[in-house]
Amino acid sequence: MFSFPWSSRPPTPPPEGMRCIPCSGQDLVVRDLVVTTGFIINMRLDAKALEQSLTKLVQNRFPRAGARLALRNGVYEFQVPLTFDSTTRPIAFTVEDFAEPYAQAGDRPPLPTNLAADLSEPFVCATPPLHGYFKSSTCPSALEGFLVPNTPLTHLHVALFDDITFIGITSTHIAFDALGTSTLLHAWTRLLNGETIDAIPGMDWDAAPFEAFQKPTTVTHQRGWFNLGLFGQLFFIVLFVWGLIRDPKEEQRIVRVPKSFLEERKREIMEELKSQGSSEYVGSSDILLAWWFKTLCSVRKTGDSTLVHIHMPINLREKRIFPGDSIMGTPYINNSVAAIAIPPIPIRAFQTASLGELALRIRCAVLAYNADIEGIKQDVHWRFMNPFVEHFPCPPGAEYTFQTNWRSAKFGDLDFSGARASRSAVEKGVDEAKVRTRVLLAVGYALSTKQLPMRGAGGMFMEDDDAVWTFQIRGQKEWAKIRRSGRVAFV
Repeated sequence: MFSFPWSSRPPTPPPEGMRCIPCSGQDLVVRDLVVTTGFIINMRLDAKALEQSLTKLVQNRFPRAGARLALRNGVYEFQVPLTFDSTTRPIAFTVEDFAEPYAQAGDRPPLPTNLAADLSEPFVCATPPLHGYFKSSTCPSALEGFLVPNTPLTHLHVALFDDITFIGITSTHIAFDALGTSTLLHAWTRLLNGETIDAIPGMDWDAAPFEAFQKPTTVTHQRGWFNLGLFGQLFFIVLFVWGLIRDPKEEQRIVRVPKSFLEERKREIMEELKSQGSSEYVGSSDILLAWWFKTLCSVRKTGDSTLVHIHMPINLREKRIFPGDSIMGTPYINNSVAAIAIPPIPIRAFQTASLGELALRIRCAVLAYNADIEGIKQDVHWRFMNPFVEHFPCPPGAEYTFQTNWRSAKFGDLDFSGARASRSAVEKGVDEAKVRTRVLLAVGYALSTKQLPMRGAGGMFMEDDDAVWTFQIRGQKEWAKIRRSGRVAFV
């Protein structure tokens, strides 16, 4: 339990009609972010079916998703209503119905998926300004908005067109990580598609899998992170701000990487390893990350010795760190994430080493981290007990990046067929019943309560049958250099 020691007021009792669960240290580390996960579905859906099914799911299987967030007696907590009704709603659900095809109004942003036909090489495109289709104007955009009494944690917005549907789920990051969002949404689509509510595993209202980590620890830091001291912090901040001054405008762009491209690179790398007598292995995600940083570093000064610290968030649910050396074992929507810190790589290595060498370097770091169960426990224990301690992802003079991977969330597999609207428009001459309802694209938007720059963040949103869709946030001038380099196409 994490409280603010300077509070001297008499304790506030729990509110009537609520069951209170303290937020874990895992949740509070990301308290300053509000995250929207958006989905573009290839046909019109029935908003009423969507709302009724999600409401039923939250009430009966995931009551934590229907909680309220509160700061009581200096402790952040989930307050789960004993009962839901018209005044205590399990979710905030909003709808806009445009009653026309998406492209009918010529000023709407083009969808990235329309650029993908017959392109066998990676490309970069602008992230279209679709926020308004994924999030209502009444949805909170900062942590403080979710602390307003009786504000649901889960806000779902649906924008309906005759040919596509936008679905956006928004909450403070305290409530969900990507795998938690995936857990809720996959259960939702199972219910939509006819499974009974009793057949769908849920999350107990009082689930507290990290409770075992709530005790003193002798661990002094989290691996891969740095306690810089006052001078080091000031130096770090000065260098970071200087970088923003030199390239002030931040841009998020989408990078689409075809699976055929990754498969060919993987074949070449595996043949190279085999010829060297090695039985080592690299995955497509390792290759994609190595390729991206080779692309980035190609525009930097030749021989640059600056170290790049790559942090890769990973899912803890399947790590044997819980009591009895077990995995978590039950659905859990709240934060269950740690970060692998890849040993720092100099920019010159990204410029000169082969793609295979870099991908193998990343893979070996992942394998070493996953094999060190005691080390993972120590990292989680320290972070759980120190959610408000500031530490830094790299020392001054180095660079850092956070690269998430949502592929295991399987957002591209979500099937909303059970909510198909009766007047969904499909291509003329095609039997509507035979058209597969699918996710065209999943995207994510994060807003920082502290308005912190997101520069350097990136990751893999989703994969479909043909490609992996990723995002990257860099400075506008850096994007211009990458475009001029010709290392990747811009469309």
